[in-house]
Amino acid sequence: MHFFEKHYYDIVQKDLLLSENISTVALLSAPKKVTICLGGGSSDENYVLSCLGVLNIIGGQKPYFTQQKPSRQKSNNSREGVGGKVTLRRTAMYFFFYKLLFHVLPHVRQFEGLQVPAHKNIYCFILKDIFFFKELVPLFPYFEEVGSLQCQFHFTTKDIFEINVLGHGLQICFFSNVK
Repeated sequence: MHFFEKHYYDIVQKDLLLSENISTVALLSAPKKVTICLGGGSSDENYVLSCLGVLNIIGGQKPYFTQQKPSRQKSNNSREGVGGKVTLRRTAMYFFFYKLLFHVLPHVRQFEGLQVPAHKNIYCFILKDIFFFKELVPLFPYFEEVGSLQCQFHFTTKDIFEINVLGHGLQICFFSNVK
């Protein structure tokens, strides 16, 4: 068990139980999964393989290949590769949370914080430079053409207030643009 996962079960869950007056742990909001997507810039075979390699290194598990849906204008119904996707759950998800919050985001120049989520149980953001992940820096020549990384955090929350409380418990401090 990763210690960030232990932090959620030992501290955040107990804090949510006391503050929300909920009788059972099953009703608590929790992180469900993290989806990392990369690709879309080109359908070139080397680009797609580079995207899959980056996702394998960052996510720690084998990514799956994503294809472009066939367009109605094309008559041959051929699909072109556009990138890859990794879905992280349980310990791998908490490990990625920790790595992102404490190793990647502090090194982002001109980081202005994470905006308050617009959806009730999904939070998305884009990391424009993948080389904030230190394990990719020595492999720069192989991945220099790879574009931005899209991260989607899925929670079991019912409204934006719950996602904000859960985010602060997990040390994801959201800020709002409202002045």
